[in-house]
Amino acid sequence: MRELVLLMAILSCLTHAVVSLNCTKDLHHLADKQMYFIICTTTHAVPVRDERICGSCKSQNDEMVASYNGLMQNCSDLYKDVNRLNIVITTHELLEGLWNKAYCENCFESGGHLWNNFTVLYNSFLACNRSTNAKDICTECKSHYLNMNDFYTDLDKSQKGHICFDIQDIMNSTRVLWSKQLKCCQREVKMTTFLTSVGVVALLPLLLFYGTAIVLTKRREARHGLLNDQEPELDAPSTSQLITAAILSTPSESTAEVTANTEKIAKLLTRPDASSDSSDSDDEPAIKPKNN
Repeated sequence: MRELVLLMAILSCLTHAVVSLNCTKDLHHLADKQMYFIICTTTHAVPVRDERICGSCKSQNDEMVASYNGLMQNCSDLYKDVNRLNIVITTHELLEGLWNKAYCENCFESGGHLWNNFTVLYNSFLACNRSTNAKDICTECKSHYLNMNDFYTDLDKSQKGHICFDIQDIMNSTRVLWSKQLKCCQREVKMTTFLTSVGVVALLPLLLFYGTAIVLTKRREARHGLLNDQEPELDAPSTSQLITAAILSTPSESTAEVTANTEKIAKLLTRPDASSDSSDSDDEPAIKPKNN
């Protein structure tokens, strides 16, 4: 009986040693796969055509995930929640978070249908760009660019912004090429239009003020004319017109009367004390001082 217990203990130790050895081997295998994934994503930090993060690192990510799942299935007791840092799980979550943050799986959904359709539009735009003279690109390749841009806009709405990073990166670089490098987006505001707009905005308060003043004045004049049973006159006569009307309305005198009045005025002006002798004139009554 003692021999059987001893044998079982030895077998248990051997099994544990074998499992531990296999787990260590699986752990090293996972570390290698993680290393290859990090190298791939880092070297594609500035992607170029046909070599982008999601498309170029798909196999590295799949191998890393498979290695991690195998390790957790056979050796979770050794590496799961064994200390505060929990290195194995934490490292894998960080790397998978990078892949998920780029929405890379979106490129491969439905057999890569979205990626393939977008690539066709992108290649069509590139072919037009390469085969057209620089001065004619904006007109000849406009339809290709709009088709590509419209496809991306619709995709962005349907996916609620969760678009594969490769598609996002291609679209952003294409927009930069179209607008800044080729200068095909004529969005610059002309200086004349800008100055005209500023002038209108600056003069608008003055126009409103004087317009309001004119309207109120005309209404007041119209109301005044109606109160006097007259037609409202919007144009008031000038001072010169009033003087001319007063002169024309003065009754005319004969030549003799004018001569007599002129002589009287001359006598009054030549006399030193015109005010005291004014009683001699029949037309100018003297003003007598009051007796106290």
